[in-house]
Amino acid sequence: MKKHISIALALLLMLSSIGMAKSTHICMGSEMMAEFGLATKHLDCGMNPQQHDDSSNSHQSIDPIECCQNQFELVHNDSDQNLKVVQIDAAQLIFIAAFTQSFIFGIAPITSTEQPAPHITPPSIEKDFSVLFQSFLI
Repeated sequence: MKKHISIALALLLMLSSIGMAKSTHICMGSEMMAEFGLATKHLDCGMNPQQHDDSSNSHQSIDPIECCQNQFELVHNDSDQNLKVVQIDAAQLIFIAAFTQSFIFGIAPITSTEQPAPHITPPSIEKDFSVLFQSFLI
């Protein structure tokens, strides 16, 4: 269990210091796709650029350079991770030991050396006393 936690924390520290790249594909002025990764990635929406046709009278074709474009954003952590040394005095050490013993490892149950009392059956009733039709003045 301790190995798994140590490995997870080491991976988290390593991934936070490496950084990530966000690749965004913008088509016709709106964002179509976005992906995160360790490096930039070329994204494509699958739209073929329209060819300029000289025989047609419409000059409203869209320039393929302005149609689709990719934007890349690099995100990384520039702060340095420094280890700080903590000074612990004797009173704090005693508290840490007591806390660890009682809450993490638990308190062992006290084993008793006493023998349990034997089961004794009650005496049998010789005569059944009926109280069903009696009234009592209180």
